Amino acid sequence: MGERHNEGVVPDPGDNSDSYVHVPSPLLSVSSIQTESMGRDAVMECAGVTSPVPAEGGQDPLFMEGQRRLRESAEFSKPSSTEDWVRQAMVAMKMAPCDVCDVVEKSYPDHDSIEFWRSIEESSDFRTRCHKKFYKRMVLRFREVFPDEPALRNTRTMNFLKMLLHIEGTDDTVEVLFDKYIRVLKFFGPVKLQGNRCVLLQQLQLMIDKSLKYNSNAKKEKISWFAGDMSRQEAENRLSPEPRGTYLIRMSQNNADRGDFALSVKQNDVLYHIEIKGQPLKALTQEPFSSCLVFQDKEYSSLVEIVEELKYGPVTVTDEEAETEIWCERICPGLPLNGVISGYKRTKART
Repeated sequence: MGERHNEGVVPDPGDNSDSYVHVPSPLLSVSSIQTESMGRDAVMECAGVTSPVPAEGGQDPLFMEGQRRLRESAEFSKPSSTEDWVRQAMVAMKMAPCDVCDVVEKSYPDHDSIEFWRSIEESSDFRTRCHKKFYKRMVLRFREVFPDEPALRNTRTMNFLKMLLHIEGTDDTVEVLFDKYIRVLKFFGPVKLQGNRCVLLQQLQLMIDKSLKYNSNAKKEKISWFAGDMSRQEAENRLSPEPRGTYLIRMSQNNADRGDFALSVKQNDVLYHIEIKGQPLKALTQEPFSSCLVFQDKEYSSLVEIVEELKYGPVTVTDEEAETEIWCERICPGLPLNGVISGYKRTKART
């Protein structure tokens, strides 16, 4: 399964999708296929307090929802003063669930992960308390729930988590968005205790420890094959000037709701994008944890396991013309997460 682009053909700049040739596999669970249609709109809506339903008369939609629930409440009484009216509205708003976040939760129905998010100390802003949490408070909660987790003491792993959550900055006001949190879980696993470790942090630690390989151009420098969030077009721009056999693995942007990755590789003058299908709901049922990634009609426990197998044989891609064998021989240099994963910061040479 794969898609290719000739280097001489300029792709449509507006087309950044990962349009693979999908071949149904018996390894895919029904529940994972269903995730494709669940939560897509919610993930787009949940970046802030915006509601998918337009506000009435310019009022904040969450405020309007609180007022509706307040009016329907059996305990509702006509306020005797403005202060009483505001107090009742505040109480109703704090108890009113957000419909957008409710849809996002349903797209990843893991009780432990959702309860962990809810247990993080909330901000004082009731309009965004379900959407956002302070990153510093999230880390503190990780330490309380998983006191023996070694990844929490690994700077590279925690910086990796911040990059995946699209967090910028280091001050106490840096916030995590709920949809970004759920998105990371779909790719890497739940916030759940297994043994004495957190599944999510353990999987991120595995990526940090096992994705680094020696660069073919600089034997003393290790680089990672993991590119993180990257569009197909950016992957092609990076691979085009590189020699044959150069590859990277990236998070699919179009299929993020089901935890898909893509192997992008250059073979002669052709660029291929080969699907690595995620099954986040099936992965939730595995003990010990497995990501249940499907690649070339075979199931793997992690990206690391897939890349290890790439060393020993070619990837077979079938298109309209014929079958092509592709060897992944060289990691694409200069990927965005290299500094975070390796912990190496390039400095200017002394003169």
